[in-house]
Amino acid sequence: MIRWMRHGESTWNAAGRLQHRNPAPPLTELGRRQARQAAEGLRGTCVDVVLTSPALRARQTARIVADVLGLDVVIDDRLVEMDRDETVAQVRQRVESLVQEHSGELLVVSHGDTIAVAVELLTGHSCPVPGNARIHVTGARATVP
Repeated sequence: MIRWMRHGESTWNAAGRLQHRNPAPPLTELGRRQARQAAEGLRGTCVDVVLTSPALRARQTARIVADVLGLDVVIDDRLVEMDRDETVAQVRQRVESLVQEHSGELLVVSHGDTIAVAVELLTGHSCPVPGNARIHVTGARATVP
């Protein structure tokens, strides 16, 4: 099983700015609270690995959750936000290689657009961009069409 979690609210989310691949915007206080609430909701669930995008907002979210779950955080560059010049097919390839490489129960902290592509890829159903600190669950090794 894979739990796909969008990072908590960042300073740029709060300002209504698009972040694209800018790694710098940190979490707001609300974003930290969102991450703590999500972490509490995950307490007691089986998670083997916490993977995260290298963006600061995602790493901060992952660290908050991993601390509650007693796990380390693994940074994976394939979890970055979709770039302006990147196609959905390229994001799908990143997600597919990540899922094939990892086993076990995963918590993946990433970005709304990447998560929407991942969920659609693994379930075959369209997925709207999730809100901050929202979690979508997919089967671990769905057959990719």
